[in-house]
Amino acid sequence: IGTKALIDSGATDDFMDTKFAIRHRLPLQKLPTPITCKNVDRTTNKNGKIMHCTYQRIDAGGQNRFTKFLLTGLDGEDVLLGFPWLRKVNPVINWK
Repeated sequence: IGTKALIDSGATDDFMDTKFAIRHRLPLQKLPTPITCKNVDRTTNKNGKIMHCTYQRIDAGGQNRFTKFLLTGLDGEDVLLGFPWLRKVNPVINWK
């Protein structure tokens, strides 16, 4: 499945839009404990608690990694790669 991902070094986890996961029939796993998702301004996310995750292999920047994505509404984005992905991949960013 091809898609674009938003990279956010301030995100504490890697996220996938719930509708995107369902549309592509990705296998979902129920989390043992729901997670309260907070916005950048520390308010509770309007989409409520995160109840599911999916494990997917992603190819980004020439690296293929197995990644756990927490499922939530991302308002127009399919995938958000946060600090866990950045730490694993350690990408070189060309700012030009």
